[in-house]
Amino acid sequence: MTCEELGRAMKRAAVPGSSADGHTREAAAAMKNILLAVDDDIRRREQLGVDAGLRRPLAESLAAYADVNVMLTDPTDSVYVRESLFSRGPWEAEDGFHLAVNDDTLVRVIRAVSADPAAYAVVRQAQTSWEAGRLAAFPAGSEALRWSVGARALGKLDGVAEHVREGLSQDEAREWNAAVVRKLSAGTAIREGTEAVPAAGRIERAWQRALARAPEAERDAVVERQCAVMLDAAGLTAATDQCLSNASGTASRALRVLRAV
Repeated sequence: MTCEELGRAMKRAAVPGSSADGHTREAAAAMKNILLAVDDDIRRREQLGVDAGLRRPLAESLAAYADVNVMLTDPTDSVYVRESLFSRGPWEAEDGFHLAVNDDTLVRVIRAVSADPAAYAVVRQAQTSWEAGRLAAFPAGSEALRWSVGARALGKLDGVAEHVREGLSQDEAREWNAAVVRKLSAGTAIREGTEAVPAAGRIERAWQRALARAPEAERDAVVERQCAVMLDAAGLTAATDQCLSNASGTASRALRVLRAV
């Protein structure tokens, strides 16, 4: 089996069909096993990478699981912390079966696929759609305090991006950034169901427009201000300073985790 064939097989096991109606026990178990196996390989080899043929299928599998969004957003969630133990399998809720892994495991796996800028963009786009849906659900006048937690996810992804660029030449880093921006500003692959929430779509499109219109030299800064741009679009500007502070802090922590490999 080639790596490309293995990647397709992994995705079929983890995401055998539409995720709109939730995941099966078998699919969630397969996804957890894949994440643990990839992370074990990373730590054993002391190299943050996977074969090119695995990057896109693994990123698309990550993007299909809202559990990934929850784990990136709030690694202190008591259910996810308990269920992240190696010995724990999927658990059932009203919307299907769920999985959890250690926060550092998830960050390392996302970094491993992110050598491919398109794979990184797939994961970040899925998080963006999920965060837009959360923002749209806040009641009018909300201080959006929970967004200060949600910014953790975007900060971790900022840290992953910074770590990728650290290993590239200046020209390679510029090309990587440009490829990510093209994918993110194109607005591809909004998660199933979010199109039914007009406010979520409006918030997401505002972010995509801001990114697409930014001069090339400013796009890194715009990406790192993503939570503030989305909060502005949601009319929740009072929460932007806390959001940016939390995103910066979690980016630094993610970098420490990745540099320790």
